[in-house]
Amino acid sequence: MIISFIMCMVLLGVLGGLEVSVAGLSLLGVLAMPLFLLGSCTEMNGMFSLDFSGQALVVLSIYISFLMLVGSVTVSRFSAFNSLVICIGVLLVGSFSVSATFLFFVLFEGVLFPTLLLIVGWGYQPERLQAVVYMVIYTVMGSLPLLYGLGKLYFHDGSDNLFSLEFFLDKSTLSFSWLYLLAFLVKLPVFPLHLWLPKAHVEAPVAGSMILAGLLLKLGGYGVIRLSGLFILKSISASTLLVLMISLFGGVLTSMVCLRQTDFKSLVAYSSVGHMSFVLVGLLSNTLWGFMGAMLVMVGHGLCSSGLFALVNTFYTSSHSRLLAMNKGYLMLSPCVGLLCFLLAVGNMASPPTLNLLGELFIYMVGASMNIFFFPLLMLLSFLSACYSLHIYVSSQHGKCTNSLSSRGDFSMSDMSLLSFHWLPLNFLFLVIP
Repeated sequence: MIISFIMCMVLLGVLGGLEVSVAGLSLLGVLAMPLFLLGSCTEMNGMFSLDFSGQALVVLSIYISFLMLVGSVTVSRFSAFNSLVICIGVLLVGSFSVSATFLFFVLFEGVLFPTLLLIVGWGYQPERLQAVVYMVIYTVMGSLPLLYGLGKLYFHDGSDNLFSLEFFLDKSTLSFSWLYLLAFLVKLPVFPLHLWLPKAHVEAPVAGSMILAGLLLKLGGYGVIRLSGLFILKSISASTLLVLMISLFGGVLTSMVCLRQTDFKSLVAYSSVGHMSFVLVGLLSNTLWGFMGAMLVMVGHGLCSSGLFALVNTFYTSSHSRLLAMNKGYLMLSPCVGLLCFLLAVGNMASPPTLNLLGELFIYMVGASMNIFFFPLLMLLSFLSACYSLHIYVSSQHGKCTNSLSSRGDFSMSDMSLLSFHWLPLNFLFLVIP
């Protein structure tokens, strides 16, 4: 993974154009240096600690931040935009690497503020203020019980180190554990706590959508990983099975909603809910295969969903519309865009050899072992994922293009490279999976 990361950074510099802040990108690169040190786990002064999940998500954060900056060099007020993206990248790297509970909470919630500024400052519709309000209400209200739980842990055991608490904490200290995990279920998000996500995606600029889908949703999964060691969460308990059943059923419903969407951004946004249902099943299975499957789906979804939002932005710059009816016939205008759209679409439906396929196979196995009723829901989720992924490709590439689109069929090398560097690690990182 480290080698792939370095190669992609070099190629991005060559093909994408170095119009981004060298100082800011260097800062993100320095923050990744612990990944080159001691192998599978790194500890620094008891405040920072990186295990496999933290390392994978730190690399993903830096990589998506690079892609965001390269894909947004034409935005207005680029210096301020660049500062916000770097700030979000630093906060995310800190969130995935700290081991102090309260510092993790501060960084976890701190990402919200620059993301809101990104949506308000560079969103292009008046409804962006309503989207920001939805996002604040859902995330802040979900985080208040978590803050209370972390304070109770500290005053009960006198430690705020997540890794030490996992081994030495009396897990009966915190009752109503699902109440404290609510903050991460909102960020993940799972049904029915997902209503803020489509609004935020639709109103956000392309970089905002890329960071929401590629990185912020992973904060929820990482939080479940870290706090699941502090609570008693039995994979076969009635409460766990109920939460997973609601999540999977809601994922099926939102996948059906994708088939009726007329807006490309809404379609891609709603598709994230179904993928995150897979992740939750793997995380709450309490098995190594479930954990590995959830990590693979999170990394694969971060690359694929971010790439789809970049693709939608490519359509928007050509047609000045996100409607499916206004974006047709790109296969005739640009075969390269058609090929990249096809590759990202089949990656979104978990085709081989993508990370999504391997992750979903692991989750199928652990889901069927937890409860036999999960298996048909998981199958339906995969089938609907294939349906709306093909819907994205067929709707945009086939048909007759509009008159306004026919004169704007040129796409820059920067657009092509941005889409390519979402697809390449999605399909070739399986080579370095141990």
